[in-house]
Amino acid sequence: MFRGQFVSVTRIAFVIVTVVFVVLAGRELSASIRTASISIVAERIERGETVADDVVTKYALRSVDVVDGHYCRSDIVAAGVTLVLAQLDRQNVNVSYDAWAVAASSARQYLRYALSCMPTNSNFWLRLAAVQSTIAEEPVAIAGMMKRSVVLAPHDQVMILTRFYFWNDFTDATLAAAKSALDSDLTTMLKLGDRCRVNATIKEISPQLRPIFDQTWTSVGEAATARFRQRCSK
Repeated sequence: MFRGQFVSVTRIAFVIVTVVFVVLAGRELSASIRTASISIVAERIERGETVADDVVTKYALRSVDVVDGHYCRSDIVAAGVTLVLAQLDRQNVNVSYDAWAVAASSARQYLRYALSCMPTNSNFWLRLAAVQSTIAEEPVAIAGMMKRSVVLAPHDQVMILTRFYFWNDFTDATLAAAKSALDSDLTTMLKLGDRCRVNATIKEISPQLRPIFDQTWTSVGEAATARFRQRCSK
């Protein structure tokens, strides 16, 4: 009798677990279908293919479906990030301020959502800092975002070199507010970075970053920086 009851309970548990998995799988499939076009266009952009402005605009606007649908799957969220940033990159504030303002606000809002899903994504923190800097220079807030990006990916060469691009564009106030994070990036880059990739990255340094960079160059020492004088093949 007890054995029969045990088998019944086991079967019920199995059915419940199966139903749960079927429901979850159905939700994932539904999410994939609803966001398929967003992912396809984002992949084309990431591969460097030519995508018309009107297509980018259309699918960047559809990224709101990701937020409204509460989709937090990494591939779906990342596709939306690619699209809203591509949309912002294609705006010219001097030609159409209103269009640029809408795109910038949308990108900031979407990146905040992306970080609510993936708060440990270093790249998303970097992109949010960059978008915020284009909207309004808020040194303390931007520095905080950059610090998070550095903490989450302190030795990732791709991220460090990408961050350098933005460090190079920030104002004196933001660089000062993020000094510890900036020093960490520059030191790691000069000590551990691939010399050819670093040489290409530091080819042009902004006036506001130059004194900080030169100070770091000196502090890491000749033993570390001598290799950058070697030629790199094209």
